[in-house]
Amino acid sequence: MNSENFIEKLPQDEKTKVAYALNLCAVSISQIIDSRDILVLKQERESILDNLNLQNFVKHPALFEILKQILGAVTYIEIQADDLSFIEKEYQQKLKNAVWSAIPSPTILLAGGAPAALALGIAAQVGISYMNYRKNKNQYMLDKERSKWDLTRQELEKLYVLRSQLFETAWKLSSDYDFDDTFRLTQKQLSQYSAALLEPDPLKRYERLDVMSDKFGAFPPFWYYKGNAAMEVFKNGQYGGFTAGFKKEAIDSYNKFHMTHFEFLREDVTAAACCLEHISLLEPNDVLIPELLKKAMHFAGDNYDVLQQSIFVNLQLGNIVDIIAALREMIINDYNASLNGILLSKIYFNRSDKDGYERLLAVAGKENVLPWSDNPENAEKLLLNARQSMLADEFYLMVQKIIFKIKISKDISDKANTFDSFQNITFAILKYCGKNTELEKLLKEASKTLKQTIINADDKIIMEFFKLSNLVTDELIKSDFSLQIAEDAALLIHEMKKIN
Repeated sequence: MNSENFIEKLPQDEKTKVAYALNLCAVSISQIIDSRDILVLKQERESILDNLNLQNFVKHPALFEILKQILGAVTYIEIQADDLSFIEKEYQQKLKNAVWSAIPSPTILLAGGAPAALALGIAAQVGISYMNYRKNKNQYMLDKERSKWDLTRQELEKLYVLRSQLFETAWKLSSDYDFDDTFRLTQKQLSQYSAALLEPDPLKRYERLDVMSDKFGAFPPFWYYKGNAAMEVFKNGQYGGFTAGFKKEAIDSYNKFHMTHFEFLREDVTAAACCLEHISLLEPNDVLIPELLKKAMHFAGDNYDVLQQSIFVNLQLGNIVDIIAALREMIINDYNASLNGILLSKIYFNRSDKDGYERLLAVAGKENVLPWSDNPENAEKLLLNARQSMLADEFYLMVQKIIFKIKISKDISDKANTFDSFQNITFAILKYCGKNTELEKLLKEASKTLKQTIINADDKIIMEFFKLSNLVTDELIKSDFSLQIAEDAALLIHEMKKIN
């Protein structure tokens, strides 16, 4: 194909569109190289490079060729990578905990008992996975073998070659479409942009982005990140009174994104996040919210963390019909199955849809749905009671196993390891039942007595440990549980079963 066939005189907005297509590729490669991170590479491949809306994307042989080369290179590198799915699972757990901490009952969500801003505030605690990882990836260095995620020198060299070839692509596009060269992002600008996004302090991040605003007229995602930084400054109470004006700065940037955005991606995480964060800055009855929410759901696609957050706002607006399909899709794909199973089962209760509930029960399993009840308000209590009983029963069985081990084992280090496991489990229980001072007192006494048995395992001390543990079991049944605790009960039970 000859690029001469594509020479066109375009209006200014179409020239910006061409420059954006070029910059999208350039920024994607730059983000991968600057991060040197295999997960960022994977995200770029999934969210941008392998997600183009070919109907709307600029069609030019030079772009076609560079995209083929970029996709070929990143796919090859990704195939060599380790499985990093545990990061997504950790993110899901943080999101669930944020929900149950802020709104401990689906009844409140389904009844519209909290404003849309609060629903968004839940998700804002953990962000959106695509952006959140890049901001906080250093946290994973603390307890993971971080070197496994780093791109090798050979892999980086492949990407450097592609970055060089992007200049040739830019040359051809500029010749054929005659767009202003200031639209094209240079490598220096791209590096400054990447560095700015990694700035942990939101005010400094905003300032760094603000001073380069005039260079990013042909890259709409820039305005999302500038708005995001302004929003963080506005919601962060540490800077003083001047931050009030950052609400307007954030909204202005989000509006600039909406005005300049082209639908180049079939699923657009940035566009969906922009809509959701924009909603979080509006009054609950603002007329823009339904339209922004509709766009967020449209752009979310199969990005379930964005879809999950959109569901919270839909619930506040009473858009139940709009979210049933999304909940079903996430449950069948095992995304936050327990959280979404509880929400969907509650919806089926309210609609008296026993057939829908039975199908959900068969697909999700009884551990992930509320028990059916003629009185839907009792369903949560039934689930809590069942989980509470399971936790108390397993604690009792664990204590029996510990006593048996103490009586027969001659290995002091083995006994010490058992004590450490018991101690960790008591810490976990107190984390979720910390308001029960009697339970806290009993667990501390039980731990102290168990420690004494390691030194002197006579029958009197063992019997004292057993009695205290029985009292702990009784007190567990009396404790106030929330759904967050009920869900984490399964994790505690798993840890208890490991003691043998």
